[in-house]
Amino acid sequence: MPQPHADGGESAFVVLPDDDGVLAARTHRHGAEVLVTHPSGRPLVVGVLCDDDLRTFRSRHGVVALIGFCPLAEARLEALLRDVTDVRQLDRVVSALPGSHHVVASLGGRIRAQGTISNTRRMFTGGGVAANRADLVAEIAAAELDEESAALRLLFPSIPHPLTSSTMWRGVTAVAPGHYAAPGGTPDVVRWWVPPTPSLTLAEGADRLRDALVEAVGDSARSRPTISCDLSGGMDSTPVGFLAWQHNPELLAVTMTGLTSEDDDTAIAVAAAARMPRAEHLLMPASDLPLPFEGLFDPLQPHDEPFLGLQGARFTEIARRVRARGSTLHFTGHGGDEVLSAPPNYVHGLARRDPLLALDHVRGHRGLKRWSVSQTWQALRDRQSYRDWLAQGARQVASPLPGARLPPASWNHPLRLPPWLTEAGARLVVDALDRAAVDAEPLADNRSEHLALEQVRASGRIARLIGQLTATQGVRTAAPFLDDRVVEACLSVLPHERSTPWAFKPLLTAALRDVVPAGIVRRSTKNDMSEDVHSGLRAQRSRLAALCDDLLLADLGLVDAEALRLAVLGPPPPGPALPIMVMTFNCETWLRGASAVAMRSAS
Repeated sequence: MPQPHADGGESAFVVLPDDDGVLAARTHRHGAEVLVTHPSGRPLVVGVLCDDDLRTFRSRHGVVALIGFCPLAEARLEALLRDVTDVRQLDRVVSALPGSHHVVASLGGRIRAQGTISNTRRMFTGGGVAANRADLVAEIAAAELDEESAALRLLFPSIPHPLTSSTMWRGVTAVAPGHYAAPGGTPDVVRWWVPPTPSLTLAEGADRLRDALVEAVGDSARSRPTISCDLSGGMDSTPVGFLAWQHNPELLAVTMTGLTSEDDDTAIAVAAAARMPRAEHLLMPASDLPLPFEGLFDPLQPHDEPFLGLQGARFTEIARRVRARGSTLHFTGHGGDEVLSAPPNYVHGLARRDPLLALDHVRGHRGLKRWSVSQTWQALRDRQSYRDWLAQGARQVASPLPGARLPPASWNHPLRLPPWLTEAGARLVVDALDRAAVDAEPLADNRSEHLALEQVRASGRIARLIGQLTATQGVRTAAPFLDDRVVEACLSVLPHERSTPWAFKPLLTAALRDVVPAGIVRRSTKNDMSEDVHSGLRAQRSRLAALCDDLLLADLGLVDAEALRLAVLGPPPPGPALPIMVMTFNCETWLRGASAVAMRSAS
């Protein structure tokens, strides 16, 4: 079995059909090797392993491989897989596996390749193959840049389902979470997972979440001699850090300080660290770390899509520092917001099942989010189908961006484009939305469950991109809130019990009440990081404006460079304009990196 490479980087592999080997010949580049073979002896998985384990199980029916981390003992896995004769029978096995891994199988002449239901591990298809990175498929298929996909990435609040399957290349498609790729099969993508129906009470869900989260953190924490974690003092990373310490006391806990002038997170983080004997607490002043936006000037990033966020350079630097202290595994609380709280549009369905309870929740949310009476009434009485919502989005996408106070979401917040997108760029987005609206089906019949799944998937994409950054420093990032079993536990809880305007993350509080010190899970506040963001914008404004001098997005006809420059140099925009500006420059940075790679390959 090939050993993981000791240097930094992300594992990269291609899954091949059992054919004459023409496609396999295209994959033997950049140090790639055959990792797994079909029963015929032909290559099934070709690539490079870095920090991932490879566990292969063979029987007379074929072969099953796990690439990543799965804590189950060899004998237990063999027992689960012993009677599996075809790829569809794997459904019951993979739906119970803990950990974070890809599954690749060749059974009965058919292939199955899948990632996680949260998008932390993904699969892509095109050119007759599947791979864990879109750029690998694009290289094999000689795919060209997809300008429409670049334009879609500038949508607020995000690319809507089902357009999330698009990649930055034509003919390269992301396999939707809960589906597996079947190269050479018909169909070539098969659904295997259905989201759980929310039916558990808070108490029932808390028991399930506790078991899943303790297992997710504990199994990973015990797998390495030296581990590290974010210890922000917030409600997500702090409990995860405490759970990690319980299983590996030689923990390095990292707290960024000075992110805001009214910082109450640091004091809580220091108090939490004091309750972890033998753990080392490392305080990192924000002034000693790269500023927000600084990663936007590094085109040679390891991503197969534009980064989502503005802290990329910080993630890389923190990974470098913890690796220097021996850690190869870093825990974060990423995904906690998305899985522990239901989107507030749950009141739409609640109003039809329990009007009195819904009225109480609406009153609380109106106070927190300052919804107007007319906005609230319009949201509650709305009966739009998902297709109608997409079609309306196409018609209204050029309307002005909302301000800082967002109205209640329908299937999501209204789709909007930034004012610096060109008419040609907007047309690409409108056409894509119109096509999708013809036959799109929501991720769930209930709009709150649909939006929850969209947000979990988006959070998983971000975690994956962060992991690609930290992997360059030899550090694997673990986001246990996005482990499949944890996600399922949270989605199984009734939305109005998972979320309430009268309590902050009640599900986590109930789940960990007897596991971690009470003070860690009783917070009711969260630091506002906008001060740190705007400080970074002020420091980097001239460099951002300079990028507009030779903007590749402008060369593609998607962005008006002068309009973008004016937005950068003007007063800080309110509401979603700033996040869309960040996404615009992330797309630009990615395009510059892709161009540089293409030039190196051509030479």
